[in-house]
Amino acid sequence: MKHRTLLLAAAVLAIPLAACNQPAQTEAERAGEHAAAAADHAAAATEHAAANAVDAAQEAGAKAEVQAEQAAANTEQALADAAAATRDAASRAADATADATARAADATADAAERTAVEAREAAEAAERKAEEN
Repeated sequence: MKHRTLLLAAAVLAIPLAACNQPAQTEAERAGEHAAAAADHAAAATEHAAANAVDAAQEAGAKAEVQAEQAAANTEQALADAAAATRDAASRAADATADATARAADATADAAERTAVEAREAAEAAERKAEEN
Protein backbone atom coordinates (compact mmCIF):
# COMPACT_ATOMS: atom_id res chain seq x y z
CA MET A 1 0.00 0.00 0.00
CA LYS A 2 2.80 2.28 0.72
CA HIS A 3 4.05 1.61 -2.71
CA ARG A 4 0.68 2.39 -4.20
CA THR A 5 0.42 5.64 -2.30
CA LEU A 6 3.81 6.62 -3.44
CA LEU A 7 2.90 5.84 -7.02
CA LEU A 8 -0.33 7.77 -6.70
CA ALA A 9 1.50 10.73 -5.19
CA ALA A 10 4.02 10.65 -8.00
CA ALA A 11 1.22 10.55 -10.58
CA VAL A 12 -0.52 13.45 -8.86
CA LEU A 13 2.68 15.47 -9.06
CA ALA A 14 3.62 14.35 -12.60
CA ILE A 15 0.32 15.29 -14.24
CA PRO A 16 0.46 18.98 -13.27
CA LEU A 17 4.16 19.06 -14.20
CA ALA A 18 3.41 17.59 -17.61
CA ALA A 19 0.61 20.09 -18.05
CA CYS A 20 3.00 22.93 -17.13
CA ASN A 21 5.61 21.51 -19.45
CA GLN A 22 3.30 21.63 -22.51
CA PRO A 23 3.02 25.47 -22.61
CA ALA A 24 6.77 25.73 -22.12
CA GLN A 25 7.35 23.32 -24.97
CA THR A 26 4.92 25.25 -27.18
CA GLU A 27 6.65 28.46 -26.22
CA ALA A 28 10.03 26.94 -27.04
CA GLU A 29 8.76 25.81 -30.44
CA ARG A 30 7.45 29.31 -31.15
CA ALA A 31 10.76 30.81 -30.06
CA GLY A 32 12.57 28.41 -32.40
CA GLU A 33 10.28 29.40 -35.26
CA HIS A 34 10.87 33.08 -34.51
CA ALA A 35 14.63 32.48 -34.41
CA ALA A 36 14.48 30.68 -37.77
CA ALA A 37 12.42 33.52 -39.26
CA ALA A 38 14.87 36.08 -37.87
CA ALA A 39 17.77 34.12 -39.38
CA ASP A 40 15.94 34.06 -42.74
CA HIS A 41 15.37 37.82 -42.52
CA ALA A 42 19.02 38.40 -41.60
CA ALA A 43 20.16 36.27 -44.55
CA ALA A 44 17.85 38.17 -46.90
CA ALA A 45 19.06 41.51 -45.54
CA THR A 46 22.68 40.42 -45.96
CA GLU A 47 22.00 39.30 -49.52
CA HIS A 48 20.23 42.60 -50.26
CA ALA A 49 23.10 44.60 -48.76
CA ALA A 50 25.62 42.63 -50.82
CA ALA A 51 23.60 43.25 -53.99
CA ASN A 52 23.44 46.97 -53.14
CA ALA A 53 27.19 47.03 -52.57
CA VAL A 54 27.80 45.36 -55.94
CA ASP A 55 25.47 47.85 -57.63
CA ALA A 56 27.20 50.78 -55.94
CA ALA A 57 30.62 49.48 -56.95
CA GLN A 58 29.51 49.03 -60.54
CA GLU A 59 27.99 52.51 -60.59
CA ALA A 60 31.16 54.00 -59.12
CA GLY A 61 33.23 52.14 -61.69
CA ALA A 62 31.05 53.41 -64.52
CA LYS A 63 31.27 56.99 -63.21
CA ALA A 64 35.04 56.70 -62.91
CA GLU A 65 35.25 55.42 -66.47
CA VAL A 66 33.15 58.33 -67.75
CA GLN A 67 35.29 60.79 -65.79
CA ALA A 68 38.49 59.22 -67.15
CA GLU A 69 37.15 59.46 -70.71
CA GLN A 70 36.17 63.09 -70.11
CA ALA A 71 39.62 63.86 -68.69
CA ALA A 72 41.22 62.24 -71.74
CA ALA A 73 39.00 64.29 -74.05
CA ASN A 74 39.85 67.46 -72.11
CA THR A 75 43.56 66.64 -72.33
CA GLU A 76 43.25 65.99 -76.05
CA GLN A 77 41.44 69.31 -76.51
CA ALA A 78 44.07 71.12 -74.44
CA LEU A 79 46.83 69.60 -76.60
CA ALA A 80 44.99 70.63 -79.78
CA ASP A 81 44.56 74.15 -78.40
CA ALA A 82 48.24 74.31 -77.46
CA ALA A 83 49.25 73.13 -80.94
CA ALA A 84 47.01 75.78 -82.53
CA ALA A 85 48.46 78.47 -80.26
CA THR A 86 51.99 77.32 -81.13
CA ARG A 87 51.20 77.44 -84.87
CA ASP A 88 49.69 80.90 -84.44
CA ALA A 89 52.72 82.14 -82.48
CA ALA A 90 55.09 80.69 -85.08
CA SER A 91 53.13 82.36 -87.87
CA ARG A 92 53.22 85.71 -86.06
CA ALA A 93 56.94 85.28 -85.42
CA ALA A 94 57.52 84.51 -89.10
CA ASP A 95 55.49 87.60 -90.09
CA ALA A 96 57.43 89.75 -87.62
CA THR A 97 60.72 88.37 -88.91
CA ALA A 98 59.71 89.07 -92.51
CA ASP A 99 58.64 92.61 -91.57
CA ALA A 100 61.90 93.22 -89.67
CA THR A 101 63.93 91.85 -92.58
CA ALA A 102 62.06 94.10 -95.03
CA ARG A 103 62.59 97.16 -92.79
CA ALA A 104 66.27 96.29 -92.41
CA ALA A 105 66.60 95.92 -96.17
CA ASP A 106 64.86 99.28 -96.71
CA ALA A 107 67.10 100.93 -94.10
CA THR A 108 70.18 99.40 -95.72
CA ALA A 109 69.06 100.60 -99.16
CA ASP A 110 68.32 104.07 -97.79
CA ALA A 111 71.75 104.20 -96.10
CA ALA A 112 73.44 103.02 -99.30
CA GLU A 113 71.58 105.64 -101.30
CA ARG A 114 72.55 108.38 -98.81
CA THR A 115 76.15 107.18 -98.90
CA ALA A 116 76.10 107.22 -102.71
CA VAL A 117 74.64 110.75 -102.75
CA GLU A 118 77.26 111.91 -100.22
CA ALA A 119 80.02 110.22 -102.25
CA ARG A 120 78.81 111.92 -105.45
CA GLU A 121 78.60 115.26 -103.70
CA ALA A 122 82.08 114.72 -102.27
CA ALA A 123 83.38 113.75 -105.73
CA GLU A 124 81.76 116.80 -107.32
CA ALA A 125 83.22 119.02 -104.60
CA ALA A 126 86.62 117.45 -105.13
CA GLU A 127 86.30 117.97 -108.89
CA ARG A 128 85.38 121.64 -108.43
CA LYS A 129 88.28 122.11 -106.10
CA ALA A 130 90.57 120.45 -108.58
CA GLU A 131 89.34 122.79 -111.35
CA GLU A 132 89.85 125.81 -109.14
CA ASN A 133 93.44 124.87 -108.51
